[in-house]
Amino acid sequence: MDDLQPAVQASLAALGADTLDLLRRSDLLHSLVRRQLMEQATAELTPPDELVKKALINHCRQEQLQDEAALNNWLEERHLSREELLHQLSLPLKLSKLSLDWFGLQAEARFLQRKEALDQATYSLLRVKDSGMAHELYLQLEAGEASFESLAKDHSEGPEKSSSGRVGPASLMRAHPLLRTVLRTATPGVVLEPMLIEQWWVVTRLEERHEASFDETMRQRMAAELLQNWLQIETKSVMTTLLIPQE
Repeated sequence: MDDLQPAVQASLAALGADTLDLLRRSDLLHSLVRRQLMEQATAELTPPDELVKKALINHCRQEQLQDEAALNNWLEERHLSREELLHQLSLPLKLSKLSLDWFGLQAEARFLQRKEALDQATYSLLRVKDSGMAHELYLQLEAGEASFESLAKDHSEGPEKSSSGRVGPASLMRAHPLLRTVLRTATPGVVLEPMLIEQWWVVTRLEERHEASFDETMRQRMAAELLQNWLQIETKSVMTTLLIPQE
């Protein structure tokens, strides 16, 4: 992991200062450095043939390539060989394996650190600027005289009006801190009394909590996040070294 930088720096430095500066000014150097780091890190990995074939099938479907002739034309237009395309399609598979190899043991700690953001909730919400209106709508909801959907659609003055007051499932970290605090401990199905959040009177109801759990899918996701963090740090370091003026 630590010996990749010198190899990447050497291969890119061979391009010459003028070319590196052109790539920098064209905003291409960052992507090239990142790609070279990924290539070096996964050089010894070979994904299963069946996964590569599946990736090729998905690629052809996305590009609407109906047969072998269409695929060959697509490759010719981009001056790519079939082997080069398969190499490109293999890279995400290799990175998935690499992330678990390097960061699988750290994935659970990452999950616990991020759990609050990973947990999701679905809730209903409407907001108005008039306190009296907010309390009137609250009383209608509490008494079951009207649905949240209809009141939000007819009276809400926020963007939730277009979704009939429904928000989520989404992370509560996206919500206003005051709303987030209330919804964290709310009982699903109970309409909460209007609360003042900045200039709005907000009426809300928690519909459902979606607790994130640490399973194999989550392990892969957390390991992938850690790999991306590593790539970001390493890319910045390599670029800094490459762009230091040579005396």
